[in-house]
Amino acid sequence: MKQGDLVKLKNLGSEWGEVALVTRVTVTSMGLGQISMLAKGYMICAIPWIKREKYISEVISESR
Repeated sequence: MKQGDLVKLKNLGSEWGEVALVTRVTVTSMGLGQISMLAKGYMICAIPWIKREKYISEVISESR
C-alpha cells in the first residue's frame, strides 16, 4: 500500500464512506506507523498501520 492507492474501507462508521484515497503511509523500523487518507472527498483521517487489515478490505486501484 502506498500514496495514491484507492482503498475499500470496512469496520468504520458511515461518516468515513466506503472508499478512501491514501495520502501518506508512515512506517517505522519497529513496524509502527499510520496510514493517512482522504475519505468522502473532504475528511482527512488516519488509521494505525498495525490495524490496516481490520479497517482496509482491499486496494481497489494502485497508483503507478
